[in-house]
Amino acid sequence: MEQFKKAYVIGDIHGYHEQLIRLQKKIEDDAKLLKGKKLLIYLGDYIDRGPAVKDCIQSLIDFKPPNFTVVYLLGNHEQMLLDFLADKKSSLYLWINNGGLETLENYGNKMEQYIDESMQLEFHDKIRDKFLSFLPETHKKFFYELKLSYEWQNYFFVHAGIDPSLPLSKQTKETMLWTRSEKFLNSNSPFEKMIIHGHTPSKKIIQKSNRLCLDTGVFFSGILSGAKINSSNEIEFFSTH
Repeated sequence: MEQFKKAYVIGDIHGYHEQLIRLQKKIEDDAKLLKGKKLLIYLGDYIDRGPAVKDCIQSLIDFKPPNFTVVYLLGNHEQMLLDFLADKKSSLYLWINNGGLETLENYGNKMEQYIDESMQLEFHDKIRDKFLSFLPETHKKFFYELKLSYEWQNYFFVHAGIDPSLPLSKQTKETMLWTRSEKFLNSNSPFEKMIIHGHTPSKKIIQKSNRLCLDTGVFFSGILSGAKINSSNEIEFFSTH
């Protein structure tokens, strides 16, 4: 396993570009003071709900500070986008109902032409074709290359969480992207590793003995949060407020 002097982690972004830029600047400034290799992990949900999805994706792609390994995890919102591109049944309805409208329109799709007075979507294939025509190839590649999880030292990074009854090596994609199970969120028992995740928003960072949730609901709070972990396992938090 590669040795890093420090790991930085950013929670769910949801199209809030100004907040993303501010956290990236904090990371860049902090990392300048530290020699050696660093790790940066984004916990997924870069799209939907917010006003500047396309700009967020471009900034995620462009931000490559020196001596960093950057890991982009897959969130359930990116999976809904991928399901729509793969033409999975009812995928557009599910995505629209979870904030996908903002992403489609942010890339240039004027959705009012496809929605009738009863809010029934029409021209499903036309919407996909138009979206693909607006989606830069680099952004499409970004979405298809997102990872489900990442491990470093005693930490397991994942978008939503885990099933505590299964080993980390046996977790399902559905669980890692979508879980809000009480047996995970309410557990006080040690997990195989410390779980660092997003997906379940709250007004502040949730830190327990077995997990850390960095989703502070930027789409309702305006606050994007992150953590930095040094090689001796000390954790500090940072945010945009």
